[in-house]
Amino acid sequence: MNPMIAQALRKRSLPGHIRPFNPVRDLGALAGLIEEAFREELAITGSSIVRDMRQMAFLGPLLWATRPVMPFSAGYVWIEKGRLVGNVSLNQEAEHPFTWVLSNVAVSPEFRGRGIAGQLLDVAITHVRRNRGQRILLQVRADNHVALALYRHRGFVTFDTLHELNLATHNWPLILGPTKAPLRRVGLRDGQRLYQLVVASTPREVLLRRPLRSRDFRRGPWWRLGQGFQLAFNGQQLFELVVEQQGELVAYGSIKAHLFQGPHELALYVLPGQRGRWESPLVEGLINLIQGMPRYDLRAYISASHPEGLRALGQLGFETLRVLEQMSLELA
Repeated sequence: MNPMIAQALRKRSLPGHIRPFNPVRDLGALAGLIEEAFREELAITGSSIVRDMRQMAFLGPLLWATRPVMPFSAGYVWIEKGRLVGNVSLNQEAEHPFTWVLSNVAVSPEFRGRGIAGQLLDVAITHVRRNRGQRILLQVRADNHVALALYRHRGFVTFDTLHELNLATHNWPLILGPTKAPLRRVGLRDGQRLYQLVVASTPREVLLRRPLRSRDFRRGPWWRLGQGFQLAFNGQQLFELVVEQQGELVAYGSIKAHLFQGPHELALYVLPGQRGRWESPLVEGLINLIQGMPRYDLRAYISASHPEGLRALGQLGFETLRVLEQMSLELA
């Protein structure tokens, strides 16, 4: 263990101790802690994370081979009376190696109010500094005032607010035939214009912390081949529609549909000057495209900076599951 982290660990004055997370030893216990700490939230969102973690825990030592792709492979745990009662998870973003994502900050209810979460958070921040990280990102429910105060006290600031919306299977609108809006499928030559549209539709504060790459929007033959592999091996298929006016893309929507397990995932981008016109037609057109897919719930994350999108989805029957503050801590 490096000296900076060891020094942070020695500062504790509580019983119990902090040590690095070990996926082989700790994954099963961490699944139990997350289920205990986030029971209500897991029920609201229908998350399968606890089930997935327990399935992976059965792999035992084989986890070392899968560790690079695990979403919770690094972090720290609080051990007391032989139990794992606290956790913080850390992941370095592959595409932005100076950015780290902090998640699963959890303490067993009977051990709360003793500063355990704060000490875990301090050790995590020290870990990122030691590894030359420049930024830490996290998300937290807007109504979790205790957690918000904990993060703000350490310098985290909100850079966006996302509304997690869900359209239940039984509320899918009945759409017969194509819509009257001028929608079309995304073409192989739309990549650069699609990138420009998404950049122009995304809040500046978000772009500063999560930069977009133009190559991620390329829609050439290799992209199509990759989509074929996604469908064949992962059961995922991407449906996309755009609105074009006078040679400019002004709105874009997509649904990542799943064959084996829901929910389907909706994304929506509309140029600021065009908002209020295209959100509903795009969503209706996309739902029309996925009529042949399994009828799972449809999930969307819409920024508070796009109230027209929130209003349109509400009118189509979407309900708000959570409001999530997107926070960052700049270390550089």
